[in-house]
Amino acid sequence: MMIINQKDLAIINQAKKVMKKYIQVGKKISTIDHVKDYFIFHLGLYDYEAFCVLYLDSQNRIIALEELFRGTINESSVYPREIIKQVLYHQAMAIILVHNHPSGDKEPSLLDISVTAKIKNALAFIDVIVLDHLIVAKDNVISLKENTKYNLMNLFN
Repeated sequence: MMIINQKDLAIINQAKKVMKKYIQVGKKISTIDHVKDYFIFHLGLYDYEAFCVLYLDSQNRIIALEELFRGTINESSVYPREIIKQVLYHQAMAIILVHNHPSGDKEPSLLDISVTAKIKNALAFIDVIVLDHLIVAKDNVISLKENTKYNLMNLFN
């Protein structure tokens, strides 16, 4: 586990405050970069895996942000059924999936890809779009949608 001194912690907390202005209820997601930056500060220092869902309306405005699942240092159980329940509760039209890799490994696992496909396919039945799945690896973020290696698998087509 990384030890952070008080000065660095104060800087991180200030940065979190700045990033929150981009990720708040009613705010339109105009660029995925703001989402990436927010989650670097939100999940980048966690020493356990967390799986979050950003719920959006038809205009890509934020309805809610939830950390739905919390796991161990190298995995988190994710249940598509629970995501569907929350999507219906929030009346979302689209979502962005985000989880972290505390190890710092930015490559998605086969399980990450499989879970993304399951969630995407399940939500397609209720006309909800998975816009992206971001993986936060300390101070890096990979977008499965932007990464051609994973887009070739038709995850986001």
